[in-house]
Amino acid sequence: MSQHGWEADHRRFEQEIRSRQRNIVFPDTVRNDRLVNVFLWRGAPNPPLVQRIAAWLFGLTVMVSGLVSLNIAVDERKGGLPLFIIAVAYFTLGIKIFWNGFPRKQR
Repeated sequence: MSQHGWEADHRRFEQEIRSRQRNIVFPDTVRNDRLVNVFLWRGAPNPPLVQRIAAWLFGLTVMVSGLVSLNIAVDERKGGLPLFIIAVAYFTLGIKIFWNGFPRKQR
């Protein structure tokens, strides 16, 4: 292989590696994280199946966390009113996230 052909292959290989790593380095991770957070908070008109499953699992996790906290808060010796309020907020947030996993009508 000639020296020129090797340099072209090396540049192409380097560009391919950089493009593959693009989502795991600083500026793109922030953008991707924001997109996930916006989806979980606002939902999407027609999310793909992977996003639906992720929203359902994450929503169920937050709801169960709220239910466990609510169970602890009901036993007044351990939690009390502040934990009760936090537990209800967690459960409500879990319902919202879980609900965003379903497709909805576009306006």
